[in-house]
Amino acid sequence: MAVAIGKLDALFFIVGILAGIFVFGSSVGHFAAFNVSGRLGPLTLPQWLNLNSGLVALGVVLIAVAAFWASEKSEGSWSLFSRLYGKFVKHGGENELESHPDQ
Repeated sequence: MAVAIGKLDALFFIVGILAGIFVFGSSVGHFAAFNVSGRLGPLTLPQWLNLNSGLVALGVVLIAVAAFWASEKSEGSWSLFSRLYGKFVKHGGENELESHPDQ
């Protein structure tokens, strides 16, 4: 529906899907032997990193907490969006984007 009304992001989304389908379809023959090569066994992060699974779990949790912290800071005191793009203001019930002072 969004493509039908001319939304540019929806158009890029559809073009990306079609390009991905085309690239996969054209290249699947090159790695078909890999797909049928047989079961090589599971490979987990602890095996790949040669670490205890508890340490790997702790690391994943710390990375997730850091990512959530950074996203909250980018919306809050860092104000990355408003510094890069301007601020949203309400005019008559609709949100509009004020232009950045440098633009």
